[in-house]
Amino acid sequence: MEIDLVLNYAIEKIKKTMRLREFPHITNNNIWQTTSDGYWTGGFWIGLLWWAYKITEDELFKKEAYRWLGLLEKRKISRTFDLGFIFTPSFVLGYKMTSDMHLRKVALEAAETLLTTYNEKLELMYDEMIINGKKFGEIIIDIMPNLSLLWWAHEETDNEKYFNTANAHSLRTIEELVREDGSTFQGMLIDLKTSEIIKKCTFQGINVDSCWSRGQAWGIYGFINAYKATRNKKFLETAKRLGNYFVSNSPEDFIPYWDFNAPKKPDAIRDSSAASIASLGLLEIYKHSLEIKFKEDALKILNSLSNNYLTNKNKDGILAQGCFYKPKNLGVKESLIWGDYFFIESLIKIKEY
Repeated sequence: MEIDLVLNYAIEKIKKTMRLREFPHITNNNIWQTTSDGYWTGGFWIGLLWWAYKITEDELFKKEAYRWLGLLEKRKISRTFDLGFIFTPSFVLGYKMTSDMHLRKVALEAAETLLTTYNEKLELMYDEMIINGKKFGEIIIDIMPNLSLLWWAHEETDNEKYFNTANAHSLRTIEELVREDGSTFQGMLIDLKTSEIIKKCTFQGINVDSCWSRGQAWGIYGFINAYKATRNKKFLETAKRLGNYFVSNSPEDFIPYWDFNAPKKPDAIRDSSAASIASLGLLEIYKHSLEIKFKEDALKILNSLSNNYLTNKNKDGILAQGCFYKPKNLGVKESLIWGDYFFIESLIKIKEY
């Protein structure tokens, strides 16, 4: 893998995507499908522009990032745990690169909104959802990486409310969603009137007892971020357990099937986005544990993605063979904007680490 060659290829793909007037989300038949408000993925597109700016120092990407930031800013009052996905790679990353205090202000306002998803009785964050006309609370492993917004807000302000909320949610997630073997449940439902846990569940995996590979990757990345913020070794050990499960249960080319319990066939659906997220989590584990195995595992994933999973130059997106939502047949064998984002960040970080 020639990292600089891959990054240069990615830059050209990012330039091609800049033609869009709405946020790229997932491809359909290799053409970007877009969202007007950014959905839960708009921040990753802006994050790609920031990484392109960092790599090239071309002001064009900075200018473009600011244009999209203006379209995303109104989401700061959206009550959803996805605010971490929306504002960390966009406003927080932009603030780190530019020191623009307006970006900091907006990101902190989004962090305030994120706090409103917290259930004090359960010590967990949740989204509301309707099933058969009844309202439930949804708690999923995907929340762990969203906590990055709260960890950052605490670092910026020293306000313990951000730390305490993210810390409590992380500890309870270990109790409720991490299995003994290092695999994870995707989520669970709660009764919003009693705050009681009703049942464990999955939305994007095969069944409740399976292990959805992208959820596992979210867990790796989320728990190592929790360790970075708290230095609680319980979070580091959890990240390691999840990382080891991910690698040991992936196929020979290190790119997992969409669910680790999917039939192990050569043509089974993979998820390159799960691999790219996991690679960044593994790199962070290496950085904070100095256990070389985790860097080697990340490098194996990145080599495989770079050598076998890049899109054709005539197709949209950077990484092929992503799998967004297999049970609903959405974004299957397609490019996914978050997969591209974590892939590029991983390539940048492995050069640094």
